[in-house]
Amino acid sequence: MFRKLSVPLAVILTAVTLGAAVPAPAAKAAIAPETYLIRNVRTGKYLTSATDRNTNSGGTLCIYDATGRGLYNTWIKETTADGHVKFRSSASMRLVFTVNSEGKLTLEENTGENAYQQFDAVPVAEEDGKPDVFRLTAGGWLLTPDGTENGSGVSMQDDSDAGLWQLIPIQYNETIPGDMNKDGEVDIFDLDLSMRQLVADDLSDIEHRAIGDVNRDGTFDIVDLIKLTKYLHGTEPLFRKGESVHVHFPHDTIEIPDMEAPTEKNSEPTENTEPTENTEPTENTENTEPTENTEPTDGLPDPTEEVQKLTLADMPAEYKDAMEWIWQNRFVREGSTARRNTIFDQIVAGKGTLNFVVRWQSYKPVTYEQRQQFEKMASDSINAWNDCLKGYDGWEYDHIDVKIVGWAVLDKSCLLELHDDEVVYDNLITDYDASGDTSNGREEIPGKLPSAPAELSRFDHFTDKGYAYPGGLDKRFDMYLWATQGFPDIGGCGGDWGQRLSDNAYLAMLDGTNLHVLEHEIGHGFGITDFYGGEGEMDGFPPGGFPGGGTSIMMAGSSAVITDFDGWMLRYIWSNIKDEDGRF
Repeated sequence: MFRKLSVPLAVILTAVTLGAAVPAPAAKAAIAPETYLIRNVRTGKYLTSATDRNTNSGGTLCIYDATGRGLYNTWIKETTADGHVKFRSSASMRLVFTVNSEGKLTLEENTGENAYQQFDAVPVAEEDGKPDVFRLTAGGWLLTPDGTENGSGVSMQDDSDAGLWQLIPIQYNETIPGDMNKDGEVDIFDLDLSMRQLVADDLSDIEHRAIGDVNRDGTFDIVDLIKLTKYLHGTEPLFRKGESVHVHFPHDTIEIPDMEAPTEKNSEPTENTEPTENTEPTENTENTEPTENTEPTDGLPDPTEEVQKLTLADMPAEYKDAMEWIWQNRFVREGSTARRNTIFDQIVAGKGTLNFVVRWQSYKPVTYEQRQQFEKMASDSINAWNDCLKGYDGWEYDHIDVKIVGWAVLDKSCLLELHDDEVVYDNLITDYDASGDTSNGREEIPGKLPSAPAELSRFDHFTDKGYAYPGGLDKRFDMYLWATQGFPDIGGCGGDWGQRLSDNAYLAMLDGTNLHVLEHEIGHGFGITDFYGGEGEMDGFPPGGFPGGGTSIMMAGSSAVITDFDGWMLRYIWSNIKDEDGRF
């Protein structure tokens, strides 16, 4: 764990706290699975799965032209104990090419040594210079293309003179599980890529799906994200001692056009092409009564729509039990909203503004352009939360004006292209004991700490309602964006004093990616706790899980966005503290 920072009350730890990015472990290499393209000799087309990839609910087989290896024409060959073979679809890893006793051809769940899922690949003489030519038979039936020369269907027949197939082996690359960007390390950037892959629902990428399947169950899903998060947090190993730790994947994953056969779900255009209530302006301008459908599922209201007027009574009924459990068992018990310096308090005291100082505890150079981007990064992250509060229960601020009002640095020369109007503090440097911190294992954490003047710090004076900041309210700073060289790239901490991440993590966010890491830390400043424990535990999540999708940005690794339930947690806090005597 990170050491406690020298501020009153315990600092809320967040995200993940692994000491270093994890290099490829020294372990025996796994054997690459036998994976093939299955090409029909007569038509030159490839055996292809047509399945509802969103549900893994089964599907059919067909043949299509191909420009390369793709998700739908890649087949994993498995040899059964009695010498037969199975072909598992890469399009839907749970599904196996199956024929029943009547010759019906389907893709079904892999249910073990089911006779209907067992085939004989009977070799035949080399055909027109093509090696590895087979007939695929099962139960006296033979896999063949349909009767037309350019047909796209396949069927099981009893014609022994038809149906020659060529098995073309696929060459594989390898990496370690979880290493989504294949840089030899498993870190927060891989977790972010995994989240984005699932959020985008892009199941066409064989490579990323294979790497992301860290629990090796054949499916890349939220369970893998949770396991990866626990691993990065240091609470659970990614693999057992002596276990093979390599993932093999095709070196070429070119997508094949027109792969999906129409399904009932995606063949009906009416739901997507006909206007709905949300596309008619009269509904948006007149409907001021909030409903469960007025906000998108990520919890962020559409900024182009009229602000809804919400109260606590509008919270979805299915959220109530979980919300009350969190309030009593986490927020009240831990006192996370008790100190009157939450970001709520800061915004109200600043009349809709927040000011940051960047505490650059690093010797890495920062360009002028990068320094300008810090302000947008902070503003985007703060307002991602504030969007949930717009129009809610007396909250007055539709947008928070966020500013960077200074840089506290160890070495002023790190600020490249310094402009005359930039405020820099390089004369308030104290010794810093990093022995209790966790490092990334590659760099040392500096033994010095820069600061901005205490007389300008709200944190140092929030208990004094009559305090006058030198130069006026605009000159104060509410929090630090604290960047530390050598800090773990996959961890951080946050509170009403600011957000501490590695310098690398901050620099990586300036392009607008990975902001959920900072948003998670900012959530602590509002008083929302971490949810690392188990269901119903003292540091855990509510019994029954998070309603409305089962995820939360405050349960690191489960969501890359502020969810609808996260938004209601924020609103719930505001409704419970806004009328405290003398607070606002």
